[in-house]
Amino acid sequence: MKKVLLTTTALVMTAGVASAEITFSGKGEAGFYRNAPAAASAGTTGITVNDGNVFGALDATTGATVAFVNGVLTTTAATTAQDATAVTADNLQAKNAEIAGLVAAVEAHEALMAADTTEAAYNTEKDARDVDMAALAIARAELALMTGVAATGKGATPNLSSYSGYDFNVAVSGASDNGMTFAMGFDMGAGMIADQDDDRAMDAQGGAIATSAMTIGYAGYTIAIGDDKIDDVYDDTQNGDVSIAGALGDLTFKIVHDMDDDVVAVAAATNYDAAATSGSHYSETAAVAAVYNTTSYSLGYTMGDVAFGMASTDHDDRGNAASSFSLTYTVSDALSATYSVDNVGTFKDIAKLSATAKISDMLSI
Repeated sequence: MKKVLLTTTALVMTAGVASAEITFSGKGEAGFYRNAPAAASAGTTGITVNDGNVFGALDATTGATVAFVNGVLTTTAATTAQDATAVTADNLQAKNAEIAGLVAAVEAHEALMAADTTEAAYNTEKDARDVDMAALAIARAELALMTGVAATGKGATPNLSSYSGYDFNVAVSGASDNGMTFAMGFDMGAGMIADQDDDRAMDAQGGAIATSAMTIGYAGYTIAIGDDKIDDVYDDTQNGDVSIAGALGDLTFKIVHDMDDDVVAVAAATNYDAAATSGSHYSETAAVAAVYNTTSYSLGYTMGDVAFGMASTDHDDRGNAASSFSLTYTVSDALSATYSVDNVGTFKDIAKLSATAKISDMLSI
């Protein structure tokens, strides 16, 4: 890597700079904005625990049973008359005591797991802990059902707050005497600025300085270099490190490549170290999500009134190869039609047909 860097630097130095320019742009803003009032909430009524239905609850009004089925609350209408007494302070106290007992049991299991010296003993204790953790989760959900949620009214008339912020950009560009151009820059900001063009929300301005990729242009081709600074041409939520773009006659192209290696997904695991002389013999390995570092490309070709385009990546954000295609026919300066297909990485094509018209031009015909 050092040899490549030195050679690249030497080439730029010997090219000779014909012109260079630094431009500054940005904006500062201050004003007032109105806070939206909190929405009203109807709330929910607390329900009693039904001792005859494991991990269930009894609706205090209808007598219906509310139970957890595969982790989802499911309501079943009552088939016989049931006691539908209201939730009392004693009910809540008993449920809180049950939760405290389960918390203590889980902590005791984990202490024994740390002290276990054989894998069999550890797994037995871990299974017992998992049972109590499941019961604890259900008990806490039941407590929420018993407690209910108090109704709230709409918030008071919104009040005004003041704001200020700035967004500052610096761009550096230049050209060598052999026709090579280059450009890069950085962006910084602080405070808040009102979003006037989109949802009219208050946009926080980043305090950290964000650099751009460096772009180098020569003989009709453009090279960009920057760590995760270049959008994947199919999915702009992913980024690459280096790209090249240009044209060959009526054919345009762009290739974006991420130079990092893929990160393979790893499931959470428990590790046993029989040789450990202090602390626990066990340690937990956290799960690692997969990261796909992509290579993507786009092509465009124009032939008369017909324009073709495509974009493809070897991994979308779910790890699948994905592509999209479009075909545009220009009827006139005022009207064009586009047919596009996107397999969204699952090979289940989504097709669209759209038309674009300039009404003012059509009215003047």
